[in-house]
Amino acid sequence: MISSGFRSILVGALVLLSTGLAAAGDIFCPPEDALIKLFKDARRVDLRTCQASSVLALRNVVKIPAPETAVLVKTFARKSLPAELRETFASPDASNSALNGVTMNGRYIVVIRSGFAKEDSDILNHELVHAYISLASPKPLPFWFQEASAVHFSTDTSRRVYGKPSEKLSGVTEAKVVELTGQYQRKLQSFHFLIERVGIKRFYKWYANAVETGIIDTHPLLGLSAARPPIPDESGKPLLIGIIVAAMVIVLTMIVRGLVSAKRDREFY
Repeated sequence: MISSGFRSILVGALVLLSTGLAAAGDIFCPPEDALIKLFKDARRVDLRTCQASSVLALRNVVKIPAPETAVLVKTFARKSLPAELRETFASPDASNSALNGVTMNGRYIVVIRSGFAKEDSDILNHELVHAYISLASPKPLPFWFQEASAVHFSTDTSRRVYGKPSEKLSGVTEAKVVELTGQYQRKLQSFHFLIERVGIKRFYKWYANAVETGIIDTHPLLGLSAARPPIPDESGKPLLIGIIVAAMVIVLTMIVRGLVSAKRDREFY
């Protein structure tokens, strides 16, 4: 169960995230023409018929119509990554999340072989979620929503243990523990919180609408007033001016309150 204090923090965080304040991931993506050449011999995945568990959940349980665009998948050993992808897997986010897979432009998936078959399957399931919801949405989806989705519909856990027969010792099983970073655990926890709060059916109904419209607003789901649409910023300056004005109002308010409080202090003492 989630404590009431943590519950309040999550509500506030989700409201902020749903208004677009979450930063996007910083992963380098090669140009489209380079990707086309690199993936010319890739495995084609039809999301309308794919039997991967994450795709089945999105298609048959959440009932988001499957995108018609084929997804292209290639698997590499980390040491044999082509030059076009080396910068992608050297990005800051890559080292932070022990990156073993990436989805680019919504349809190009790269999986780095881990040596554990089940882990490779989980990585692919994770990346297929990115591809599915990216292709199904009319707008780019926030980074927090993307990653929470990919973890929830692939492993739905912060820790996973993988095993395989040892290649060197007969009868011995090699094990590997993979744990999400704190950042990714918080993203998954945001979905767990919403599901606990409203139930899985309401959550999936909201989730499907969020993907199909590209509008990620948790306010209605949490019983709050809908977020106000952002004011169009044509020149780039009004937003900055608005922030400055708001800050000045807060400062002036604090000064006035201080003066009133001081006056009251003199009156009472």
